[in-house]
Amino acid sequence: MTGLIIPVPTTFLEWVFFALGINFGRAFGKRLDLEIQSTQWFRKKPVWLRWILKRLLDAIHHWYIGALLMIYFPNVPELYWFGTGLFVDDLPDIPRRAKILLAEFKRMANNSNS
Repeated sequence: MTGLIIPVPTTFLEWVFFALGINFGRAFGKRLDLEIQSTQWFRKKPVWLRWILKRLLDAIHHWYIGALLMIYFPNVPELYWFGTGLFVDDLPDIPRRAKILLAEFKRMANNSNS
């Protein structure tokens, strides 16, 4: 039986790219989304465009970008560990996102039954 394998950096290179991934995730996280939405540039856009931009900002999460890097580049240490850092940085957001997604599915199911 195989279990969950939790990657842990072992070399200096791995630690550097893991830290870069975490740092990059912090730099482009929720705070950036809120800063963009508070700008005059954003507020001057039509309501429909603000709605789309807000959804795009909300949908782009670095945990899945990190997971894709880990899956597709396991033999490129820099990309793998950068992806791991992105993934780890966004882990606390995953349960909340899953809850929102499930609530949306329930809402859509209720609307289709009406």
